[in-house]
Amino acid sequence: MTFPLRTSRWTRILTSSRGPFEAEVTDEAVNVRMGWVGHAEIPIGHITRISTHRWPWFAGLGVRITKGMVAFVPAAGEGVVLEMDTPLVVHTPVAWETTRVLVGVADPAAFAEAVAARRAAG
Repeated sequence: MTFPLRTSRWTRILTSSRGPFEAEVTDEAVNVRMGWVGHAEIPIGHITRISTHRWPWFAGLGVRITKGMVAFVPAAGEGVVLEMDTPLVVHTPVAWETTRVLVGVADPAAFAEAVAARRAAG
């Protein structure tokens, strides 16, 4: 299943990327893509916790590196945090290691439900 990331009229200007801006949930992984700005491939088997977090506008847009987390947020608002049992290298656009990834999808509830269903099935 593919979920578009939340965008606003400022997204393309502030991130300088043409896309795709999406998160895809497969049987094996969650693949997050924000054009050339960054991407992550998160193995379903390594996800230990799913929660939500509200990303504020003043924290910036794009792929953001924060203390203990990498956020894929083309717009402010509610997002889904995926926590892993082992560190994962994501592109931000440089390689960065993290155990928590925030995904700013347009429909956080449906995205979290899809990831949880894949975890339960696997």
